[in-house]
Amino acid sequence: MKRIIFVVSLFLSVTAHSQPQKEVDSLLQLLDKTTADTTLLSLNRSIGNFYMDNNADKAIGYFIKVQELAKKLNLPLQLANSYYSTGFCYLVKGDYDKSLSNYQQSIRLYEKLKDTFRLSNALMSVGNVYGSNNNFKKVNEYYQKAQMLVEAIKDSVQLSSIYSERGNILNQQKKYDSALVYQQKALLLAKQMKDQYLVSNTYINIGLTYKHLDHVKESLSYYDSAFSILNSSETPTDIWAAFYNNVASTHSQAGNFAKAKDAFDKSIAYALKAGSPAIEMENYRNMTDMYERMNDYRLQSFYQKKYYTLKDSLFSADNKNQLTQLEADFQVEKKNAEIVKKDAEVIQQKSQRNIFIVIAVTALLMVTTLFFALRRIRESNTLLQDKNEQINKQKDELQSLNHVKDRLFSVISHDLRNPLATLKSYLTLSNNPSLTDEKKEQFRAQTFQAVTQTGSMLDNLLTWANLQIKNSHPVVALIDFNDLMLDAVSDVKAQADQKMISIETKAEVITAAGNKQILSIALRNLLTNAVKFSHKNGRIQIHCFQQNSHTCISVKDEGSGMTGEQLQQLMNNSIETTTGTGGEKGSGLGIFLVKELLQKINGKLVIESKKEQGSLFTIILPA
Repeated sequence: MKRIIFVVSLFLSVTAHSQPQKEVDSLLQLLDKTTADTTLLSLNRSIGNFYMDNNADKAIGYFIKVQELAKKLNLPLQLANSYYSTGFCYLVKGDYDKSLSNYQQSIRLYEKLKDTFRLSNALMSVGNVYGSNNNFKKVNEYYQKAQMLVEAIKDSVQLSSIYSERGNILNQQKKYDSALVYQQKALLLAKQMKDQYLVSNTYINIGLTYKHLDHVKESLSYYDSAFSILNSSETPTDIWAAFYNNVASTHSQAGNFAKAKDAFDKSIAYALKAGSPAIEMENYRNMTDMYERMNDYRLQSFYQKKYYTLKDSLFSADNKNQLTQLEADFQVEKKNAEIVKKDAEVIQQKSQRNIFIVIAVTALLMVTTLFFALRRIRESNTLLQDKNEQINKQKDELQSLNHVKDRLFSVISHDLRNPLATLKSYLTLSNNPSLTDEKKEQFRAQTFQAVTQTGSMLDNLLTWANLQIKNSHPVVALIDFNDLMLDAVSDVKAQADQKMISIETKAEVITAAGNKQILSIALRNLLTNAVKFSHKNGRIQIHCFQQNSHTCISVKDEGSGMTGEQLQQLMNNSIETTTGTGGEKGSGLGIFLVKELLQKINGKLVIESKKEQGSLFTIILPA
């Protein structure tokens, strides 16, 4: 059965196994007796593969010997593969420059050989090098190249793996929504191929992404799906150990401590059965965190002690592995010493030539060092240029916001003065006995209108300011559009009644996804705007309908409308105060606020208007 790779922070087991060690001992004995170049190449490659997982430095030495032999025997595929393996070893060591250099040499050879499959793997590996340095722009560039190659050869298994890797990188960047898109693509391909290994692996990756999003219900649902597949096949015990550790940490994160404890117990039991101390140790670390959240400091201390005890024992196991490797190294060095002794006389005779070679190699190393230094300088300059561009972009955004702020303060200083003057005048004249009741009623109506307009303007300003400060992402949920329209009509009814304007509603769509608060503010502003520019005895129509899979809400009036120039200014966010058909004052902020609010939920506002023929404002929500 294929082994499932979990995207979790588990330590790799470093315990050496006796059987692989016996195999490498046999290979070293054969290496002592062999002189044929092709056999030497094969043996050095096999020994390098053995050391690749537990001693990258030793593995590199053997892969370099493979490179030399492959060049001598003119075997380009073997040479490309050795460059690829060397690149992986340098990546493990954290030497990213040398890793990148070797991967790129393998890419050039795979391109010459037209080996698309191996070339796509090499491109993905280069992306992983950049990922280790958090250069996600380069990661996406190389992943995209690999994806195009695999799509061309229509290799569904490889394509599913690429989608999964891209999802993991996005997960690393905390771009969880985008990660889910690629993981769902990988899942779809895996299901089409009926590859249960890929399906279960992708279920677990998706579950971990939902865990990072704190969507515990969805995370556990995908774990359940993976469980059904794992339970129906012969799944190794170490896979079960890692699986239950994921489930337990998710329950712990959600505060389901009883279920978490049960899953942790199962994981530890499987880890002990499989002989996987790294997974056992990870359980103890997670349980330490869980009991800390539960404020159970006794058990927290207990499992923390078990964690460090096991960690210290693994460190001791590392030392034993190093001793075993040193013994194997001694055997190789012993053979090399014998060869050196036999060739001592020849080396002495060719000493002058060797000195020349040393000088040439030194010069080559200096040139190579200079090349990498220059490349680092170029990369630093590129990074500096990118940061300067980002700073300039932020500067432009700040200047734009500052301009909007200046315009808003201008609106506030202008439009608050008029209603306050109206209130002051009315209060002064309210007790004047010479005023008729009709005149007092007129002043009262004007004062009511001024207060209403000022309150609406302040509501819009507060909403706008809240958006700028918090810059939060609104929650999208199902909305009853009948209630939405009735609430908005109720808010503007008093203003409409003063001008004897009728408001008609029509809903072809009853419910759809959206944010109720944003749509309520947007619809209220559009209705207020329609009343303001409608003539007496006019009519306003609100219509909710479906168009090309989009839910739309339109507000149509038969008022004064706008010229083409006015419409263009409105679309360009020119915040200007405009007087209504009844002399109503406004802030010029309403439409600007509506457009900004709709952008928060990926909606947009479409405006159609003709002078003296009315206006049509349509809110279009995303599909």
